[in-house]
Amino acid sequence: MNIAGFIFVFVAHFISGSGILRLFKINLPVIATICISIITGVVVMSLAPCLLQLAGVPINQLSVITAIVILTSFTGFPLLKNIRQFRFHKFLWPEIYEWPFIAIFAILLFISAWRCFYYPPTPYDMISGPELLAEYAVREHTMLSSVFNIDLHMTNNYFKSPFITGLQIIYKLLVCPFGQIWLSLLYISFIIWLYTIAREKLHPVLAGLLMLFFITVPDLYAYSFLMLYDFSNMILFFCGFYFITKYLENKGLNNFIFSSFLFGLATFIRNETLVLVCMVLPLMAISLYRQKINSARMIRLLLLFISIPAAFYFICLDIFVKNFIPVHFDLGNQLNSHLSDFSPFFDRLRDINSELIFSKFGMGSYGYFIYFFCGLLLLDLVWKRRFDKETIVSLYGILVVYFGLPFLGYILPLVDLMNTTKRGLFKLLPLMFLYICNSGALIQLSAIIKKWEAMAVNKNKV
Repeated sequence: MNIAGFIFVFVAHFISGSGILRLFKINLPVIATICISIITGVVVMSLAPCLLQLAGVPINQLSVITAIVILTSFTGFPLLKNIRQFRFHKFLWPEIYEWPFIAIFAILLFISAWRCFYYPPTPYDMISGPELLAEYAVREHTMLSSVFNIDLHMTNNYFKSPFITGLQIIYKLLVCPFGQIWLSLLYISFIIWLYTIAREKLHPVLAGLLMLFFITVPDLYAYSFLMLYDFSNMILFFCGFYFITKYLENKGLNNFIFSSFLFGLATFIRNETLVLVCMVLPLMAISLYRQKINSARMIRLLLLFISIPAAFYFICLDIFVKNFIPVHFDLGNQLNSHLSDFSPFFDRLRDINSELIFSKFGMGSYGYFIYFFCGLLLLDLVWKRRFDKETIVSLYGILVVYFGLPFLGYILPLVDLMNTTKRGLFKLLPLMFLYICNSGALIQLSAIIKKWEAMAVNKNKV
């Protein structure tokens, strides 16, 4: 492993992401700022090899380094321009009883990162698509390589987003032969950020237990080192909803646009996400209506919200696929030709429940996490009956995924149940995590524990 190359790429991710956060004037606690900067920077940096290909520059180590420097300078300019004004919030060290949980998290994260580093990519979707394109691009210094002389009619995986292809090219050239270390950066940053979210809302012991419950969801943990699009898409999709909650809290237009930008990155990773983003529009429309914004401005804001993901969709299909994949691709042929028949939608919705979630197979894939969420939601409905903005947004996001995936299966028959839909349900899990962090029952339990702690401390002082 090239340590210098890894440090170079890591710093580029951080500066690029930090510059984008600064551009949108996003203010978060120190750990959240670092984590979201890395997540955003990883996705943005995947464009570097594509830009080289568009410019007709051979893809090699020197040209990739140059492209990264230029892209980092461009995206990180808002940070560098106002570096003296850049301030972190005060950092709070973990309590002593958090360290056992942190040690367990560290072991699990290390195992995931080691598997990313030590083992080559193995999923069929990768070795017949992005990984194949990246390997040939590194060998032949172009994304329009001789790989397309191979008969690829048995797969359509090379038509997918350049997100993984670009990152694999960068990491193969600069870091290690198998690439995919970028997946560990995404995963570790995401887990640390989620823990800070839980820690803000819940007592540290409850936050630690919840985080351990989330990390050990079987399929979710497995895909932290099995390189596919769905895991990265899940992270960016969740980020989009998280910043909707921030927008609803302070009505800041910067959070509104940044949420759209994050949904755009999620769309860039998996193009069909655009359909799910369209289903978010009613939530945004209701929010704007309740702010008593006039109709003309409301329409402009909604168009702005959907236009950014649509632009990323255009970049992927009309620039990357059209220019870098010398094989004809017709989206129209992929659509359902019998849209008047709604039975596939209801069949898929039924199968999601009976075969994927509430089944023995579902237990092996998602563990008890979904059951725990359902039980807690039922308890809140019976006991608390009131929901804050974060719980409403997270529940809305869950409904978008729950009904949106069957709708995708209805309009795109290639979206099958046991692969695309099963992995697509990953997007439910962090949204459920966000709801659990804001659950009235758990927040009440946290208050009881904190009160008991305060009483014990005062008793000891006496």
